Formats: sequence, C-alpha cells, structure tokens
Amino acid sequence: MVDERIQDSQAPRASEHIPELSLAIPLYNEEENVRSVVQALVRAFEAAQVDYELILVDNGSQDATGEIIEELARENPRLVPVHIPVNEGYGWGIITGLRHCRGRYLGYAWGDNQVRAEDVVRIFQRLRQGDVDMAKSLRVQRHDGWQRLIITRVYNTIFPLFFPVHSADVNGCPKMFTRAAYEAIRPQSKDWFLDAEIMIKAHRLGLRIAEVPVIFYPRTSGKSKVRWKTVWEFIRNMIRYRLRGGI
Repeated sequence: MVDERIQDSQAPRASEHIPELSLAIPLYNEEENVRSVVQALVRAFEAAQVDYELILVDNGSQDATGEIIEELARENPRLVPVHIPVNEGYGWGIITGLRHCRGRYLGYAWGDNQVRAEDVVRIFQRLRQGDVDMAKSLRVQRHDGWQRLIITRVYNTIFPLFFPVHSADVNGCPKMFTRAAYEAIRPQSKDWFLDAEIMIKAHRLGLRIAEVPVIFYPRTSGKSKVRWKTVWEFIRNMIRYRLRGGI
C-alpha cells in the first residue's frame, strides 16, 4: 500500500486511459533542472510517438521543485505530480514513483539532465522490441567529475565480489521493465542500494536484460547527491544483503 503520507495531487485515474509507458522521475532539490528535464522528455516521447506518462516525484525537496512540478502538471495532463513531505532516501523516491505507474511498461530516470531525453527514448524502444524483460543504460562515456567516477569504479569493482551480476554499470539509469518483470522484482530498498537490488533480483530471476550505450553528460545545474559516504552505504548494504541470503 502506498504510504499515506505521500500526497498525490491527482484524483484516482483507474478509469482513464492506460499509457504504454509510465516513467517515474525522482526529484530532490532540482528546481534548476526539473523544467528542462521534463520538457525535453515530453518533446522526445512525442516526437517518437510514444504513449507516455511521467510521474514527477518531489522527493522531500526543500526548494521550489514541488511548485514547479505542479505548474508543469497543470499544463500537461500526461504529467502526474507526487509529493513526499520528507526525504527518506533515493530509493524511496523511485519506489513511490513506480507505485503510481500504470503503464504496460514502466521504469525510472534521473532528473539531473545527465542522460539525454533521446537516449531515454532509445532505451524504451529497445525494451519495446519484445525480446527482453528489462532495458537500462550503459554509460560508456562519463563526464560527471573525477570524484563520482572514482566512486563508481570502486563500487563496480567491489560489487562482483559479492554478487554474480554481469554488468559493467550496475547503477546505470534509466531502468525500464515490462510490467511482469517489475512485479517479479518488487524493489524494496529505500536508499542508494535500490539499483543494485534490482540487478541482483533480475539476475536471480533469469530476466533478459539489454544495456543501451549512452553518454553521461556533466551536470549544468544543481548538485550531485552522490558522496563518499555513499560508498560506505553501498558496502554496508552489500554485506547485509549477502548475509541474509539476498541472492
């Protein structure tokens, strides 16, 4: 059941049109990015003639992110605003968004403008071909600074020591699923371990995964939420997940 503290600005939509793709966009203090990110995705999906909806999750922001989301939703009925009053973690923002997704396909993408909207569409088109259960980005070029690059390399080096997941970019996002694949995975992690949990469960379930090469561009606005303490959080969660038989 969706947490009662979550404020969904829309009335129940059960009788309305069911879109082909529902994409959740978690947004935490992204007032400088949210408008350009959403508008770029709308243009790209409409140009590709994708029947979409965007679930815009204000993940406990302390800036004007929530107000901008509401403004954008008033202009476009395909945008669904969801507000989480207090930030409870990266993963919780995504899980909340996914729980509001109604589409035949569903997934999530970041709201930091580092993956181009056209590449988000390409990832969905790969999933829609029908021969895979899940499609995700594979960041083959990264321009997000030396600190985050080192953090990612450390993580991707340590992760295979704990779990036999064959991916050079476990945290690559967007991630998109068939409805059946998502129902089988049912992610639970409220924090940064969510991407890893999804990949571990997908491997365990034998899901077919396609990785689509993308360029990861530098942030032009806002601040990255990934810090050095995130590495320790990853390591702690990997140990806990492994010890309790997560795979």
